[in-house]
Amino acid sequence: MFTVNVAQLKKTPAESRRYVLRERLGFLPGEGGEELLLLSPAELDLTLTNARSYLWAVGEVIATVELICSRCLKKFPFLLRGRFEEKFRLTTEAEEGEEMPPVEEEIDFTPYVLESLLLALPMKPLCREDCAGLCPCCGQDLNQGSCSCSRVPADPRWAELAKFLNSQEGGGKDGGTKE
Repeated sequence: MFTVNVAQLKKTPAESRRYVLRERLGFLPGEGGEELLLLSPAELDLTLTNARSYLWAVGEVIATVELICSRCLKKFPFLLRGRFEEKFRLTTEAEEGEEMPPVEEEIDFTPYVLESLLLALPMKPLCREDCAGLCPCCGQDLNQGSCSCSRVPADPRWAELAKFLNSQEGGGKDGGTKE
């Protein structure tokens, strides 16, 4: 767990302290209850500042996670970089509209680490930018070579469009029209 004892820092206004913490989390909660394997320990570079009425926490997190490419379905390592900023109230009374949690003797930053790593996940993970994906007909990995499948759409509703794209009229290969 990413827990830091802040008892001494609470007593010294205008002081900052830096912590570098490493923890092996194992998994990140994924979509639909699926867990994502963390290939490296998560590393938190944390700076805590006593700003008199609150503690200001700025954390940067890095970890390597195993993802599945959304085009070719292969597993690949991906470096996640997340960041968070949080305030923790030093006074006993909260100001109106303030939602800062009060500071105890120790603060567990694990939820903030997990949240920042989850927010750093790509929406459509790609093993590489130019991943060709899989053939929709036979499933061949097009990164390893082409397949012998016909690129003609199987759906007859697209037949006229296929004829148009394959014809020389209306643009053709050279951008001109057929004479």
